[in-house]
Amino acid sequence: MEEYFKTALETADSSDQEIDFASYGHYMIIHSGSDWQHDIMGDTPSDLPSFFIKVGDGKEAIVDNGAVLISHCCNVPETISQDFYDDVENGITTHNGYGALNAVIAHEFSHSLGTVDLYNVYNSSPMVGVFDIMDSGGSGILVAEMENGDLVYVEGALPTLPGAFSRNLMFRDSYLERGLLKEFPDFATMSELSLNAISAMPNGNNSVPHTYKIPLNTKEYILVENRNVDPDGDGGTAVFGALDGRVILYPTPFEDISPPPPTYEYDYLLPSFIKTDGSAIGGGILVWHINEAILYDEGQTDSDGNWVSNFDANTVNTSFYHKGVSVIEADGLTDLGSDYSMYWTGTPYEYFHSRKPVLDTNGLFVNWSIEPWKPELTATTKPPLVDSFNVPGLYHLKDIGNPAKRMSFKVESGNFDSTKILAFPAHNILTGPIINTNYEETNIPVVLNSAIHLIGYNETDSQWQDMMGEFSTPYQLSDYPLQKTDLNNDGFMELVTVNGDILFFTDWANDSPAFHRISFSDSITTTPLSITNTLIVTTKDCVYSVNNFSIQNYISLPGTMCIAAYGDTIITLGKDYLYTLAVDNLQIIKEFILPEPCGNIEPLIYTNPDKSIVMIFVMANSGNLYRIYNNRLELIFANHTDEIPGQLACSALGDISPVLFFGLGNKLYALKADGTKLTSFPVISPKTVSTRISPFALKNDAADILYYPLQDEGYLAIDETGNIIPELCLSVNKDEKNDYLYYQPEQQILSWYYPDDNGKLYIHSKQNIAFDPILFAGYRNGESGAISLEFRDDSISSADKFAYIYPNPVRKQYFKLNLQNYFGDTKLGLYDISGTLVKKMLIPESQNNPRDFELSTKGLASGVYIMVLENNDSTKRLKFAVEK
Repeated sequence: MEEYFKTALETADSSDQEIDFASYGHYMIIHSGSDWQHDIMGDTPSDLPSFFIKVGDGKEAIVDNGAVLISHCCNVPETISQDFYDDVENGITTHNGYGALNAVIAHEFSHSLGTVDLYNVYNSSPMVGVFDIMDSGGSGILVAEMENGDLVYVEGALPTLPGAFSRNLMFRDSYLERGLLKEFPDFATMSELSLNAISAMPNGNNSVPHTYKIPLNTKEYILVENRNVDPDGDGGTAVFGALDGRVILYPTPFEDISPPPPTYEYDYLLPSFIKTDGSAIGGGILVWHINEAILYDEGQTDSDGNWVSNFDANTVNTSFYHKGVSVIEADGLTDLGSDYSMYWTGTPYEYFHSRKPVLDTNGLFVNWSIEPWKPELTATTKPPLVDSFNVPGLYHLKDIGNPAKRMSFKVESGNFDSTKILAFPAHNILTGPIINTNYEETNIPVVLNSAIHLIGYNETDSQWQDMMGEFSTPYQLSDYPLQKTDLNNDGFMELVTVNGDILFFTDWANDSPAFHRISFSDSITTTPLSITNTLIVTTKDCVYSVNNFSIQNYISLPGTMCIAAYGDTIITLGKDYLYTLAVDNLQIIKEFILPEPCGNIEPLIYTNPDKSIVMIFVMANSGNLYRIYNNRLELIFANHTDEIPGQLACSALGDISPVLFFGLGNKLYALKADGTKLTSFPVISPKTVSTRISPFALKNDAADILYYPLQDEGYLAIDETGNIIPELCLSVNKDEKNDYLYYQPEQQILSWYYPDDNGKLYIHSKQNIAFDPILFAGYRNGESGAISLEFRDDSISSADKFAYIYPNPVRKQYFKLNLQNYFGDTKLGLYDISGTLVKKMLIPESQNNPRDFELSTKGLASGVYIMVLENNDSTKRLKFAVEK
């Protein structure tokens, strides 16, 4: 084909010196005869296929005396009519095999404008069907009646328009400039949006959008378009031809108008309902799902050994179960591309619209019923709005109208009532915790390089807005999450920012911000922590306490990686140690040597309300979880995989409190305070859990919901039974450690806010929440890494002691011992079948009942063993087997 392409163009150049190739940007070879694709009988295998070709360097056609190199070209036949045959039914003869070139030329020339094939290029099966000219959109049939009453079926005369994805490849910049394409967040949520039919004739400066782009995650999004089949509402369409009707130029109104004006109704032959008079009605909102990971991150190696993406290789839809571009079929039936469906190019039920059609006994359209069809597309509808991993998107479609030239719908934000989006003149911005200032009691600080804004809550308008515009600052974006403190104890919070070895404070007590700074001898190594009007700061070698904008105290403590605090006690975590310090003088209270490297995961502190129970939890870098309780360090959870652990969080969950929750790879764990796994956990996540973003927990009505952060995806919502709650999932693109929860008790509003990477701040709010729903606020629980909860466990009806080993027999390197009503310490002795003691240990007391205790089979050979448990003058013997 490369030789044919080069020879054809160079021959044309040498044969006709008047052709000025430099005047053109696109080229097309039209050859005699038909093409290979329309050899229905398979009896002319030497037919040239219709195709688009693009060659590499050194393979171009050289024309205009070497001044022009042509690297791409379309190839089409002079006709697609061949393999004619007649059918006779009910006395009417139909003549088949005829076709017009319109669809073939439109398809191949679209390649020249930048589109790709959307059918399966390996076997030519449809993948998005007739809804795009780059798939089966050229297969529509026009019917012409001859003078003798015979019918002629003509294929390809009215090609379907390119779908939303293909159009954006060609004309995105123009559409954005003209307002015909709206990309989130550049349109309002929770408000009615208008959507023009793409086949409606353009009307001057009409800028009603015909496409909306809405994200599902960082790599996937949906395109929403209106594919109404009869925008002018005249009940049909006709075509205007030339050369005695041998060439079809464009669609025109059904009625006779001279000269015939174009209507642009190229979509009239899309699947629709037919009225008794033969006219078409229907279409509606068509939703496309685009997966850029398949398009641009996956690919193949070409013949030269170079990696080529699926998009560049024109292989975007070569798997029915792994499409780069697909249509979300409104009826929930996957017809498009299915080998098992007789409707694999599409049906009238692929569109979303408000009402069901009423059809008569012959299947003809009567009217629209009052029964809903598909007026919304959300995480819980059928089909659901989810990404390719079945993770729900935050944004969804509601209140979709009926098919019309201009349809309406809304974009809503998950379970929230409103979404406020503010734009700032920078791509990179940081937000911080709510602070009070001299302007407003409730302010979201937004930090840019060398500037800051305050976003305050206006009680009058019940809206978040930029209160005072931009203030200049002496600092850049903070190296760590922004913090707040009140070092001078004046009732106004100072904002804390870190730049290398310099600590900046922004004081908002007066009309204009005042700035304070402290320089340290080394770079600051973690986020500063505020406790009792004191700020704790760590460097490579020291821990400092700062008060009233000056260093008050310090202690040499090399290698501190994380800090937390409760009451007047500070926790410092290094790679192999944990210290507790007194906040007033930084003196060491207790030192714990850790058995393995730590520091990648923030420590967590649990206390009950009267602080009679204090537990410190430390997740090692390996994923093993340790607890410090009653000055004893113990392993309560062992990670037996190679997965890297996610951050640690704590909450109540149903009747159990506290519950520790975190992720390992794609497993979501929830444990009691002693490491016992909760029933229904771990849950298998559709995606890998983020290792850097902290989970959080909320109460939704009466249910406790755990939010596990997914890698680059936002959060997966899990209830106490281990079920994913689709409508509560929060799939967004946001910065790490830079989202915040805030509850306004007087207004009874919960807000969740964060910046994106394009200088926009998102504030999602939910109203009418009577009580504070925040159970765990994410990174450091929003403050110091401590949480106070009542200690609760499962209610147990029996007071009898109960113990069992599982699994039994033991075939892995570890097994579990479940204990019920074993209070205080328990002595454990392990004997082989001969009665020889092979292991003994002390199981420390636990507040949890029942509980699991993990044991290792290291040093145990295959065989039968007897475990003896002694607890408060009672003895229990358990028999189990080890198989290695």
